Amino acid sequence: MTEMTLATFKGTILQENFDALPNSTFGLSTDGDPIVVVKFGGNAIMNPKVLDQLIEDTCSLISKGVRVVLVHGGGTAVNDALKSVGKETQKIGGLRVTDDQTLEIAVDVFTGINEKLTDKFLAKGAQALSFCSKTINPFVSKKMEFQDPQGNEVDLGWVGEIVDVDATKLDRWLWAGWMPVISPFGKDENGQLYNLNADHAALAVATCLNADALIFLTDVPGVLRDVQDPTTRISHLTPAQAQVCLEEGTISGGMLPKIKSCLKCLDNGVETIAILNSFAPHALLKGFSAPEKYGTVLTRAS
Repeated sequence: MTEMTLATFKGTILQENFDALPNSTFGLSTDGDPIVVVKFGGNAIMNPKVLDQLIEDTCSLISKGVRVVLVHGGGTAVNDALKSVGKETQKIGGLRVTDDQTLEIAVDVFTGINEKLTDKFLAKGAQALSFCSKTINPFVSKKMEFQDPQGNEVDLGWVGEIVDVDATKLDRWLWAGWMPVISPFGKDENGQLYNLNADHAALAVATCLNADALIFLTDVPGVLRDVQDPTTRISHLTPAQAQVCLEEGTISGGMLPKIKSCLKCLDNGVETIAILNSFAPHALLKGFSAPEKYGTVLTRAS
């Protein structure tokens, strides 16, 4: 795609994209300057074509008045960086065991991703602002206390859980017209840095800002009844329906903690959460307009 400013989007690709979007029961509106938190997965960021399209879609939403907060992953890139120095990736319960060396490598990798994303948005005319461990950090964190399925305490190293989010800081930049681009790292009261789960970071940001919506751009087409069959996608879930799926074991694997966290997020005031496949054409715009047609949408009400 050729380089263009946000002003160019308003008259060309932007309007064409919006005109082509379908109507939807659960579609989000651009009216009223809504706040939408978008979480980019690490694999999407590693794919230049997918990343360019996600940036285009995000700029389209911004130019329509949507206040976007972007939280990004980068786990695949961290895995590659660890491998390059002969260090094996170790995960427990989906969380990366983070010793001193792993933390240092993760910070460097995520800082590079954050700078890349911020620069790409700035090149398109969007006012993107870096929020990472080396610039502005919105997360107050503490060392995560973790237990394995048998109830034994496990030391994950410098893995943190979020205690608080500086909503005032985020809100101030949002209302000034800036889009925060956030890396998942937090600090405790002593300045110790912690590696955070990017999904948890996105959920915490959406909750603290009382966001109108949270959109996860993932590697899967939503919640599937059969993870091997994309035609079994569940288009819409209320909290009650999601709870039944959890109890029946329909939701499992990596989707299990995501859905549990989503339910807490809905309970704390976020109205809509969408889980979409970032590799689908114009996934973000289509998911914004009709999330139940392109992924799974969770809503507080039916």
